[in-house]
Amino acid sequence: MGDRGMVDKGSKRGAQGARTTKLWECTRCGAKLIAKNLSHACGPYSIEKFLEGKTDIGRDLFRRFVTLIERCGPYEVAPAKTRVVFMAAVRFASVNRVGHDFIDVHFVLPRAIDGPRFRRVEHLGKLHVHHLRLLDRRDFDRDLARWLRQSYKEYGQRGWLSAQYATASAKQRSSRRVEES
Repeated sequence: MGDRGMVDKGSKRGAQGARTTKLWECTRCGAKLIAKNLSHACGPYSIEKFLEGKTDIGRDLFRRFVTLIERCGPYEVAPAKTRVVFMAAVRFASVNRVGHDFIDVHFVLPRAIDGPRFRRVEHLGKLHVHHLRLLDRRDFDRDLARWLRQSYKEYGQRGWLSAQYATASAKQRSSRRVEES
């Protein structure tokens, strides 16, 4: 277990039952990844080391973020030197920085969300990385909880790939019907 009940590398947590995707585990550091030998921060990283020297305010904001992640479903934690990543089948959210009185986070979706709360939204192919700075408990609202749940389901559990496949299959079936007519 990590800092005051927070999970650390290789541990599973969450609210909605067992993981559906078996992850590959690095034999050197224990990191869990969707495919063998994927690039990752291979080292003795932990939540404790990430939070070392951080203020009580920063640690509290980190814990609040973890609480919202826990409500999404089963997940893995992948601490690195500069961030702590949260994974379902793939990495869907991250705490990138713990400042004196804020945390910088991001989450990934297969679509962009517009809004003044986002510091920036990166477009990476068909994916969109939404960056936020969280300053106090009011930032941990229903919107953030909803966005994290969507990120967990649509990207973390790879639901967007199923949706793309279903759409492509439907288009193929439709075009075959037209050809047969």
